[in-house]
Amino acid sequence: MRFLTSSLSISGERLTAGSPYLLGKAATLSLSLLISVSVGSAEVSTTGQNQVKRSTGVTEDFLRKELEGRKNLVWTGHTIPDTDSFTASLLAAFIYGGKPGLPGALNPESRFALDECDADEPEVIKDFSGMSTGLVDFNQSTQLPSGIDPDLIAAIIDHHAIGGSPINIPNVISIEIRPWGSTATILMDHASTLGIELPVPLACMGLAAVLSDTVNLSAPTTTEYDKAYALKLAKRAGIDDINKFAERMLLAKSDLGGLSARDIVLLDYKEFEFGGKKVGIGVAETLTAQQLINRRYELKSAIEAQKKESGVDHLIFAIVDTRDHKSYFLWGDDEDKDIVISAFTGKVTDDMFVAEGVISRKRQIGPAIQRAVERQKVDD
Repeated sequence: MRFLTSSLSISGERLTAGSPYLLGKAATLSLSLLISVSVGSAEVSTTGQNQVKRSTGVTEDFLRKELEGRKNLVWTGHTIPDTDSFTASLLAAFIYGGKPGLPGALNPESRFALDECDADEPEVIKDFSGMSTGLVDFNQSTQLPSGIDPDLIAAIIDHHAIGGSPINIPNVISIEIRPWGSTATILMDHASTLGIELPVPLACMGLAAVLSDTVNLSAPTTTEYDKAYALKLAKRAGIDDINKFAERMLLAKSDLGGLSARDIVLLDYKEFEFGGKKVGIGVAETLTAQQLINRRYELKSAIEAQKKESGVDHLIFAIVDTRDHKSYFLWGDDEDKDIVISAFTGKVTDDMFVAEGVISRKRQIGPAIQRAVERQKVDD
């Protein structure tokens, strides 16, 4: 694949997009991501640390034509929305038309970002029956929102591995998976390649999504693309201190004192299929890990109850300490404890398993648990 390089500039005061859905109450300026296109060759525009490589735009232009005029198109993320999936649906709808749809309520971090960015909240859709859907930030059937018909799935844009239970799609559609830190980064790249201008609130939300999924650009999933677009989005959104903005987001995510143990377990929860087993993994990223550690026995009871209620074979929960870069793993029974011990390097302390340097579910937690479950199947 040939790549091109682009630079960013701020220009104009008009808004151009593939969707009439314009985010924000103050969408006046515009973000112009200018691209150089030369099919069959590569061009380089030096922008220092902001330099990024770019495709020729063939894929993005094809997708835009494929989705043009599609009726009842709704973009949505996985069943329990997080900041990246929620924002990716906003970006995709703005770029390719249709509207964003939330499959569930926003978590505290996403609510903070929405308010901070002065962005409009999309509709919560409990049942997607009969709707043409574009999926963002997931590709597993275990995370599919209610009512979505595989025959009506129009496209998938994601940054996760294809696991044991991918969505069974009868039709040939556009599926794009890039190993980048967030789906929002991928869609920002689409906007750049297509020359689409973003309103300020959406640029701000894009920054929030990138920082959220990369834990302020510190997670092992972080790429140079995430770093470059974070800087550009921050400039567009008028955010001078990215670290301060990210810390305020993490503090909002950490404010879980008013939630029940069950709500905390399910706040950022996904189900997977590993080695023929259904596995639930919940995480709580927090700057104040001790508050949740103090509630560990309450959380363990909620984990055990949720495991029985959901019928999964394993359910593991991680308190992710984003300040000290470690995870505290909790379980509801000895079987899941054994999976955790098999999966990670660390030790059991105070009825928790402590794993240093482990903070990413996508790159570290999920793959390690998958390997442990699959090893157990072979041993059995």
